[in-house]
Amino acid sequence: MIAAQRPLGPVLLTAASTAIIVMSAWALSASAAFALEVLAGRWGMSRIALVWTRLRMARHHARRSELHAAQGAEPPPGLSTEGREAWLSQNGWCAARKRAAHARYPRPRDRVPLFPTALGNALVSVSTETRRKYGLDLALCWDPFVKALDAPVREELIAAATRVFARVQGLMCAAAASFWAILIPGVWPRLLWVLMCAGLVWAAHRSLRGGVEDYCRHVTDVFAIHRVRLYQALGLEPPAVVQDEVSCGVTLNAVLSRRIPAGSPPIRYQWPPAYEQLVHVASVEQGDDQPCSWHVSEAAPS
Repeated sequence: MIAAQRPLGPVLLTAASTAIIVMSAWALSASAAFALEVLAGRWGMSRIALVWTRLRMARHHARRSELHAAQGAEPPPGLSTEGREAWLSQNGWCAARKRAAHARYPRPRDRVPLFPTALGNALVSVSTETRRKYGLDLALCWDPFVKALDAPVREELIAAATRVFARVQGLMCAAAASFWAILIPGVWPRLLWVLMCAGLVWAAHRSLRGGVEDYCRHVTDVFAIHRVRLYQALGLEPPAVVQDEVSCGVTLNAVLSRRIPAGSPPIRYQWPPAYEQLVHVASVEQGDDQPCSWHVSEAAPS
């Protein structure tokens, strides 16, 4: 044993333990994104993966149809007034839960294929909802949108994503712990350890699903409140009325992708005046409670 090799044995054992802990933490951090993609349904193009994907997609198609049909459920006939009120009271809990589950699926009119897992459908539902409501392509505008947010809002968004990756790492640790069963003597203790690890994996996966759903709701709320900052940061006119929301989002997508259709009318930028930018920079550098010590009229456009 390393610890028995005096006098360097304890030092070497401590160094080896520290290296194992550091390398394990690095491996968890480096593989968390890939593990999340696998959990979301990225399984490859092999024949077995395609067959399993098709079966899982069929299950989620049925699940989405079931959740959609359950939203218009009515009390069974023949109930008394008190019985109908009791049914509506108790069904309210189930209806709210089913509405939340249905919201984490893309709509059939979105023309987006379902993913084979609940995590994948929850993540893609954010993209389809953003395009359906606001006309914005999340793949194009996500990075500019995050950079345009105020620091506190951006930090909350990063913290929500960090919590998701932390739960992915917890799931990976619970799954990896089952391999320690080979070091446990005896069949029944080994089986008990594997069963315990399976329970931990199940609990970690449920926790991850809850974290992903919370993250999706957070992203949806941030877009609903702060999407105007994306237009302002890119110098584009935000929608003035609700009916123009989707068309303005499509225009923003075209500007970001530089794929403006030929013959379309000119898209004008609306940059803030130069002197307003200079006043803002001066006020930030000197403090809000101190007057600006220099004039900006010379920098203002004539």
